[in-house]
Amino acid sequence: MSIEATPGTQQLPTARRTVADDEQGAESVVAHPALTLPPEQLAGRIQHALIGQAITERMVRQHVEETARFGFDAAIVPPSWVWAARDELKGTSIRVGSFVDFPYGTMTTAGRVAEVEALVDAGVDELDSTINVGYLLSHRVPEFVADVRAIVAAAAPIGVKLMLELPLLSPAQRTRVVEAAIDVGAAFVTTASRGAVGIADAGTVRWLRRSVPASIGVKASGGIKTLEQVRTLLAAGADLIGTSSGVAIVGGQATAKGSLYSY
Repeated sequence: MSIEATPGTQQLPTARRTVADDEQGAESVVAHPALTLPPEQLAGRIQHALIGQAITERMVRQHVEETARFGFDAAIVPPSWVWAARDELKGTSIRVGSFVDFPYGTMTTAGRVAEVEALVDAGVDELDSTINVGYLLSHRVPEFVADVRAIVAAAAPIGVKLMLELPLLSPAQRTRVVEAAIDVGAAFVTTASRGAVGIADAGTVRWLRRSVPASIGVKASGGIKTLEQVRTLLAAGADLIGTSSGVAIVGGQATAKGSLYSY
């Protein structure tokens, strides 16, 4: 199959924002283009994710075709199917991503590093990695930092988006996990790995954007299924949106439903 990316996906300009110094430290967004642009022009900020247990080669190739047709930022596919995505996208500039130790992040560091190295060898352009949130909850911060540092180092020069599982953490733990992500050189920080952990919300995105330097991107993920959510999260400061509902959001078309194929 010959695949060409949809031309003309609009790059969203930087929003003009004001910060209200109230009790919540809320940030109001003024005239953000994401609030008014047509859905198809938001596609370039969406990472089209294929998540599930019973994913077939046909589904992967269809997923990649959708990424090109709608102009999504990248096709995110399961590790075992990176080769098929790469084959389908041969000769194009469309990016392929995959995920590490998804969904729980409970493998040993050695196992996680081995998976990263295998994915880099398979030709991924970027990686989304879980974190071992149990280390943080057990106050084993040195082990936590060593683990994520090893992941980022093994992926280099491929950028790693760390899924921080913020809904599971206390305010102090949230601060610590962000500090660790900055320290180890994460390319992006992500609100959560999936909707079962927590639904992405504007307040968390605003806090995350304020907490990391401009050199680190912010990705919102977790239960994002509507155009309104995408607009709100981009306006709050997200650079990327991770969702398995991109086609429905941008094109108004049906996507596979249920826990096997959505996050």
